[in-house]
Amino acid sequence: MKLFPIFPSSGITGLHVSDSAGNRYSSGSTLSLGSVLISSSSSNTLKVENNGNFTVTLTGNPDAVSKGGIHASQYVINSQPSSTSLADGDSSSFQISFQPSSAGVKSAYLIINSDDPNIGTYILYLKGTGTEAPAPAIQVSEGSFNFIPNSQTNFYAASGGTSSKTITIKNSGDQDLVISNISLNGPDASSFSENGIPVTISPKKTYTFTISFNPASASTFSASISIDSNDPNTASYSIGLSGVGTSGNAPQISVTYSDNNNISRDITSSTGFSYSFGSVFPGIISSSKTITISNLGSSNLNLTGTPVSLSGTDPGEFTITQPTSASLAPNASATFLVKFSPTSVGSKSATVTLSTSNGKGGNSSSSVLAVSGAGGRRDIIVTWAHSKEHAVHMTSGAYRVCYKKGSDFSAQGDSGVVCDADVMYAGDPYTPNYKTITVSSAGTWYIRVKSFSQFNATGSAFSKSIQATVSSPGY
Repeated sequence: MKLFPIFPSSGITGLHVSDSAGNRYSSGSTLSLGSVLISSSSSNTLKVENNGNFTVTLTGNPDAVSKGGIHASQYVINSQPSSTSLADGDSSSFQISFQPSSAGVKSAYLIINSDDPNIGTYILYLKGTGTEAPAPAIQVSEGSFNFIPNSQTNFYAASGGTSSKTITIKNSGDQDLVISNISLNGPDASSFSENGIPVTISPKKTYTFTISFNPASASTFSASISIDSNDPNTASYSIGLSGVGTSGNAPQISVTYSDNNNISRDITSSTGFSYSFGSVFPGIISSSKTITISNLGSSNLNLTGTPVSLSGTDPGEFTITQPTSASLAPNASATFLVKFSPTSVGSKSATVTLSTSNGKGGNSSSSVLAVSGAGGRRDIIVTWAHSKEHAVHMTSGAYRVCYKKGSDFSAQGDSGVVCDADVMYAGDPYTPNYKTITVSSAGTWYIRVKSFSQFNATGSAFSKSIQATVSSPGY
């Protein structure tokens, strides 16, 4: 959220930045730096220009141009403006580089402090995207379930019977994926079989093979399957195999959910799966996450009592519903819900556990999902022009930022007004004229600024109010 209590109503007057193509960016604009390969660097030469009818001095100390923001470490200011005094029409070049260390959109901002009477603190938001280098990429799935390395898939069959699953390997990369070997390992590998062969998969194409479970007795069996390839990130892709052999009719539970990438996950007996509700303002209830329970067996699955429980660090920050049915017939399913309702700002986590008395081939079962979220907040960057009260830029000089939700105010002592710690003079030519305030609820916030000096301890009159409409938390 960017706010400028004093800002030109049209055009670009005074301090601004332009790129090598001549595009001009007023304070509060966003400069897009495009896509750059991870661990590579893309440099950009920019100009800070003065298009006003007065001389502007860049007052940042020690650097005229500084940076901030969540991904600031992935941007580098290679050089500073050679001149910090810009007459009307003057400009001075500086250089920045985008150096992404991981994939995805990376956000930061540049700050240029000055004595420009209209702009004051200039802020330019930066946005770039880190991308992977061209390479093959293995993706393994069963139907709609996309596995992650070292995850597990579950089999169920009566003793002497067979249960089979079709496994799909997709090359989601940009170069040929070479599958060099598919093999079974583990203590009970002989109870499983597979028909996969070495194969080369073109980009975006798939290959399928079958894994079968053949229990010789009523017991539990475990093994794993390894898929070796030329994927530079996952040279050997391993999936755990869990099999339950039963004698006679027995229930068999299956527990699934969609993760944050909308990929179906099987958490029947696996661990390490999670779901994040993201940022939610304290006091607000999130949308619900649905967990599906299915009975793949041949007799009823018992879900009586309160089979779903919450534990862990912050169980009170989450809510659950119990399954919609107390008993599941063969091939039937039921659901339960998890919601996040933080009571305060900050990271929250808990563990959701579904327990049954007969879900694992007639024996007890336990399915676990780690859930997390953040009691959200939103940062608002407020800037203002330097006060004409010169003593504000001397010892004991300061600015005070006050704000209130829902309605305007005229005095610091009005009901609901919050004033953050003062922005104090620190020995530079000017007292800093920007501040980040943090709010923890949605709504319209009214913001005013006043100045102080050694000759005016009660402070100046408040500035005109500005408004910031907050609809969602930033983190």
